Amino acid sequence: MFGLSGCGKTKYNLSFDGYGFKSDKTSYSEGETVTVYYDMIATDTDYNFYTDSDDVKLKQDYGSNGYVFTFNMPAHDVKISVKTKNSMTADPQSNKTDNLDPSSPEDYIINENMVFDYFDKTVATDGNDEYTEFVLYKYTDDKLILVQYNKKPDEDETMDYCFVSASVLEDCMGIVNNYNLDEWDGKTGIDGKLYVIKFLKNNELIRVSSEEMPDDGMTAIKLTSGILVSAWDNGKADLQTETWFCPECGTKNNTRYCSGCGLEKDK
Repeated sequence: MFGLSGCGKTKYNLSFDGYGFKSDKTSYSEGETVTVYYDMIATDTDYNFYTDSDDVKLKQDYGSNGYVFTFNMPAHDVKISVKTKNSMTADPQSNKTDNLDPSSPEDYIINENMVFDYFDKTVATDGNDEYTEFVLYKYTDDKLILVQYNKKPDEDETMDYCFVSASVLEDCMGIVNNYNLDEWDGKTGIDGKLYVIKFLKNNELIRVSSEEMPDDGMTAIKLTSGILVSAWDNGKADLQTETWFCPECGTKNNTRYCSGCGLEKDK
């Protein structure tokens, strides 16, 4: 819908599907620069912003107060929408591994088993955010499942996993303790990049981010990333082995664990 302004220029409506959006006006002339703010940022939530028009390309930035979008108004109405995805949360009191079958590793990749989470996100100006996330899940006393989630611009999220030593969690928690991550409350933010670390301490799920880190916070973030990237590379390499047939289900495999039933190949 549109109307005429006092000077005779056609105005086109700007509308929103979702809470948290703000703009100075609700209608704009063709070619006029539109600025929209979104400051309803929730903890442990990922956001995907989009419009109902292929000819509208949102320029997206991220600052200390949330997201800022700009675009030139086309000759029609525009609606901006947001989809949210709840990221990993955990119930520290639960112990879902007690009743799980170790031959089915995928069953362990559930929120309740998460013990450590590292997330880094590049906020692109064209709205095509990309991110990498490493999540450690409980598996056995001496082994953890390390999951990698990847999102590239204009692509769907991918997920893969490997097995790593329980010492990886110890190394990550060493960074947590050495840099007092559970006490972060500074205001050193990074525009265009977001880092989030979640971990369990004293049976409490704690979340810290680059929006509230002290001056030496980036060192802790880089060290944590290095530990998990190295663990991932070693874990994936450890999965590779010669072709073998599973004695339990007969599946042909070329990795250390059977893709059919999860049985580990005899060494």
